[in-house]
Amino acid sequence: MERDTKVLALALSAGLLLPIVLIALMVAMGSDAIDIVVQAIMLFSMLPLIAMSLYMWATGKGASLISGYNTSPRAVQEQYDTKRLARAVGKLMFFSLIPMLLAIESIFILDETWPFWALLVISMAIMVIGIAYMNTGGRFLKEGAMDPRLLITEEDRKSNRQILYGLLAITGIIIVVVVIILLLVAPGGSVTAELLDEGLRVDAPMVNELVRYEDIESAELRGDLEIGRRVGGFGGENVCSGKFRNGEFGGYILASYNDVPLHIVVYHSGEVLAFNLETVEATQEMYDQLLNRFEVRTSGP
Repeated sequence: MERDTKVLALALSAGLLLPIVLIALMVAMGSDAIDIVVQAIMLFSMLPLIAMSLYMWATGKGASLISGYNTSPRAVQEQYDTKRLARAVGKLMFFSLIPMLLAIESIFILDETWPFWALLVISMAIMVIGIAYMNTGGRFLKEGAMDPRLLITEEDRKSNRQILYGLLAITGIIIVVVVIILLLVAPGGSVTAELLDEGLRVDAPMVNELVRYEDIESAELRGDLEIGRRVGGFGGENVCSGKFRNGEFGGYILASYNDVPLHIVVYHSGEVLAFNLETVEATQEMYDQLLNRFEVRTSGP
């Protein structure tokens, strides 16, 4: 097997095996099913691209995958140093995809949203500046090559413009959709709790818990709860919810308004559920009602 083929096989294998390992770790850590699905889609789409970019950077092959170059007439393609072009594109892809990957991961790992926006801006800036650099100055033409513009017919120019406008439109739509979703989701979310006949029900983004009264070991009202870090779930401006981990409980379920310092902590079946409601007063009232219902259940026949 040739060296370049081995490098390509190794890169693609890493791009496919690494997501499998990371998803397996998430399953072992008990991450939320929705988070696992989202991570799987994201990792299986981005890591192979990163692997391909490393292959192009290392070998100088893969120019036929470059948009714009692969649609140009053969006479135009022959004017370019394809190895230098492929290496440059691979390098550009790598350094723009890494911060984009980290930006998406920050949504799952961090509670703040500013790292996502900062990393996304860095990724887009690298991409825009890199593309502008590569498309000016004839940087990747062979020595003594003709100006490719002289070899392109008006029909070719029209076709290239249509492809370019289509790609820009698709990219713009994707960016707009992502921004709209984030703007709608980030400030959203709510926490609701109710005492049913069979138990306590708490609903929030990524949380749908029903704790039966007979499974409740104890409950307490806490004003000093260390939330810890999000393992899998939702982190908005108003609400944080899902699977969290801190030094006191280890892994636990949280459904919390960020601006409410009071939490009800319910210990049940060896697990922990911490939640609050929209105000301190509503949280206190729910705690009193829960204690009353719990006492009735435990002291009954």
